[in-house]
Amino acid sequence: MALVKEHAIESIHSMHELIEKIFSGKHSEQDLPSLIDYFSDRFEMVGAAGKRISLQEVKTLFSNNQGKMPEIQIEIYDEQILLQNEHSIVLTYTEKHTKASGILIRRSCGLIEEIDGKMQWSYLQETFLA
Repeated sequence: MALVKEHAIESIHSMHELIEKIFSGKHSEQDLPSLIDYFSDRFEMVGAAGKRISLQEVKTLFSNNQGKMPEIQIEIYDEQILLQNEHSIVLTYTEKHTKASGILIRRSCGLIEEIDGKMQWSYLQETFLA
């Protein structure tokens, strides 16, 4: 069965809903493991500041920042498919973080693969826009 692009796009939204809940402290005990489950074992990313970040560093980031941004709101929009085949998709989207300290906007590009019926993130690159 071929990867359904709507499932990949939905994974962007559901993953960022979990991130918002975790950072704001409005999460349940199961939310952090559910978030980590989105990432494949070989996941890596390049953050908006250009730093290469491993899966273990991502896990530590989410674990250490639980409840540290109580006012954060994350909005995802302008999703665009760049490339798709039977089991993977490369897409871009815009991510807006609104906090008391201001607004950060970044454009992100991710590689999502369907593995055992689940959307698994294998790669992510972020670039600050504002």
